[in-house]
Amino acid sequence: MTDSKELLDKIVALRQRLAQAQELAQDAGVTATALADATGAGNPLQALERRVLNGHRHASLLDGALRQLPDISRPEGEDLILPTRLTARSCLLLRRGRELLQALRSLAADPLLERQPRDALGDLYRETAAIIETTLRTVQAFPEAPSAQMRLCSGLEAMLDIVAERNTTIRAALDFRQRELTLIHRLAEQLTALAHGQPVTLQHLMPLAQTILAEAHQGLPLRFLYASPQEPCNFVAAHCLTVAQVLARVLVHDHEWHGRVHEPILTALVHDVGMLRISASILAKPEPLDDEQRRLIERHTNAGAEMVARLWPNDGWPIEAVADHHERLDGTGYPAGRKDIQISPFARLLSVCDIYAAMAAPRPHRPAIDTRTALTDTLLLADQGVLDRFQAERLLLLSFYPVGSLVELNDGAVALVTATHREQKAVANPARPVVLLLTDTQRLLLPIPHQVDLADCPGRSILRTLPAQDRRALLGKHYPEICQ
Repeated sequence: MTDSKELLDKIVALRQRLAQAQELAQDAGVTATALADATGAGNPLQALERRVLNGHRHASLLDGALRQLPDISRPEGEDLILPTRLTARSCLLLRRGRELLQALRSLAADPLLERQPRDALGDLYRETAAIIETTLRTVQAFPEAPSAQMRLCSGLEAMLDIVAERNTTIRAALDFRQRELTLIHRLAEQLTALAHGQPVTLQHLMPLAQTILAEAHQGLPLRFLYASPQEPCNFVAAHCLTVAQVLARVLVHDHEWHGRVHEPILTALVHDVGMLRISASILAKPEPLDDEQRRLIERHTNAGAEMVARLWPNDGWPIEAVADHHERLDGTGYPAGRKDIQISPFARLLSVCDIYAAMAAPRPHRPAIDTRTALTDTLLLADQGVLDRFQAERLLLLSFYPVGSLVELNDGAVALVTATHREQKAVANPARPVVLLLTDTQRLLLPIPHQVDLADCPGRSILRTLPAQDRRALLGKHYPEICQ
């Protein structure tokens, strides 16, 4: 206590001497200047005067700037009242807070910030804005004592670190969404050009096919893309990209297509181009279609085959697959009612991928179906003789829970599907992929997530896909893009 008291006394005395020096320097400015002229630049009194005046001027300018800091939601007429003096560290943190606030505000106008109601990314943005507002407002309650300000700065710095981390997460998620939207727009442009008879070649589509194939090789999450049917070109492009993703994951290790797997992916990218002949009012209709509208829909396969014929002038199997991807083994499909051996093996596989992708994505008349149900229903159609059983079972390579799915285990833990099995192990264990455990059985986040192969854990299994509300509450602040 004695040492502390002596230190405080010394600090008080030093402040008094500095205040006196500042006052003397201001009152005797003319005398000091004359003395400096007489004795030269190295005069100690001149150096002291210069330091005191500069310090006073800098402190005044900084205080004035800080008092003009804008607030996020400050009512008009309400002033931001700051302490009389802020320490250098407090000033630096306030300056950083202002920069983070400006960075956050710059993201507000991005239309991708909230693509749908209850968007996890939008929730994260609003909460982050509230954090930084609260942080900046706490500075108004800072005490005058520098020692107390220093202690509070540690908490302020921690809060700003959280805001900075969240800003980075939001920016990365927006960039990811923009990349997906760019893929949709790029394919939409090519499909529109194809539908209007403009010059389009396979080389124009090859970069998209290579991107999809690379994602499949890397084991990246399967994304079920969707765009509003009010914009038919984007709606069709999103579906074609999803079908191509599914097909790529089925064929990426298929020896039959080794070295030329980009060919079926290219076919998938254009297989539904004929749908661009259908009006947005029909595509967006939430009620059942009438007979005339249904006949218009059924014509899209032949229209699409005519369009893509220019892409494969010397090879007929892709064109045939585009024309037949809605044919069914029992003859109930369209447009020609083909059956059995009249339908090529690749057209059968394309049909399976098309049905699965459509079910797992939302449509105007229904929400998206969870992947387990979508795959089960596809397999059921094969059992009924509508689809090819062999081709339908190839979807088991995706598992009931594709990579990127957030799932709840039978013991209450939450995990992220990170990998699926290959060939026979996948067929034998479609509900037991490789997962990354994110929480314990009480849904508390694990300090170190760890990977588990459920095929090697007989007592552990997936109970269900984690509902959207639970995904947002548990992981929306960390991984907003996998919580949709």
